[in-house]
Amino acid sequence: MPRTLNVTVAKVGGSLLRPGEVDKVLGKVVERHLADDGKLVIVVSAMKGVTDTLIRAYDEGEPRLIEDAIQPYLTEAQRLSLGKLGSVIEGIGARLKGLVSIREPWARDYVIVHGELLSTMLAEAALYNSLGVDTGAVYDAGIVTNEDWGKASVLGVSSHYVRHRLTWALSRRSVVIVPGFLGISLNGRLTSLGRGGSDYTASLIASYLNAPRLIFYTDVEGIMTGDPRIINDARLIPSLTHEEAYVASLTGAKKFHPGTFKPLIDSDVHVVVTNPWSSSGTLIMSKCINTPKLVSISEAGSIGLVSLKSGYAVTVVGCVMGLDEFRREVYLIIDSYGPIDVINDTEGNAVTSIVKDQDVAVKLAKELHRWVVSWIR
Repeated sequence: MPRTLNVTVAKVGGSLLRPGEVDKVLGKVVERHLADDGKLVIVVSAMKGVTDTLIRAYDEGEPRLIEDAIQPYLTEAQRLSLGKLGSVIEGIGARLKGLVSIREPWARDYVIVHGELLSTMLAEAALYNSLGVDTGAVYDAGIVTNEDWGKASVLGVSSHYVRHRLTWALSRRSVVIVPGFLGISLNGRLTSLGRGGSDYTASLIASYLNAPRLIFYTDVEGIMTGDPRIINDARLIPSLTHEEAYVASLTGAKKFHPGTFKPLIDSDVHVVVTNPWSSSGTLIMSKCINTPKLVSISEAGSIGLVSLKSGYAVTVVGCVMGLDEFRREVYLIIDSYGPIDVINDTEGNAVTSIVKDQDVAVKLAKELHRWVVSWIR
């Protein structure tokens, strides 16, 4: 698809959308991307913690939890003097309270995607009314799915609808806000793309629009060489290939939806993971830098590369893991921890070891991380 728009797709994570911060964060994102006379699509997540609260509200059939879920939005609407929006949010809350008792799969998806819909309303109002930015919202961007509730699959027809709807919207506004995490079934039902689905939404939109740039804004500078909660000396990774990023998302190295980077493989989209106030970040690109990139540790059932019923998966990710010289060094480290099953990614981007004991898994991850950073200059 030829490029016809100078458009940046920016995904703003829920960790950034906190009470008292929403207008500042969105204002900074707009400031970074409208200086070059281009257009901007902002894909928003639910505010921090809201989706978890909505899930609990439905699963426990507890209407009072809906009040907790919508409260951050009411607080921001009040702070920004958006009285009409506050009334709309209260009406949506009343509607959701009536749905948490309906024991139908579609009802659960309907409830849990409302964090993103409320974020879209708040973002549009904050930018347009409070900051004076030429902004509009598209609540149905054209992502069409099946009805596999909770983890709906995107259908191929989506590319046509997304291009049509967003191209039209961008011809009228400088900034367009889109909710992440959700789609619409062929029967017109709201569906959820699964946890982390807002990242996937942003990638799909960037791919469908053939956007020059896709920026994932988070509360950290980029993707790290290890989980800082486990690896004390984790470093920022300067760059990853699309394939490496895809494998990293499958292994849980960062909480991206497993499908996030798949639409970008073989694309020309310039992808960066960063923070709105940072001048650095992780570049996702086509060319591989020949070093290992990161180590991840995942619990049973949380890793997409292997079917793991129990224990922990410790994975080294890097396009060089298909090369014998690198794999041999990893095997030597793994073998020093006793008999451990090892699985090689068929594409040569990862080596995964299966460890039963958590303490052993953490020690192995730390030692493999020391080996990884020895290669990164």
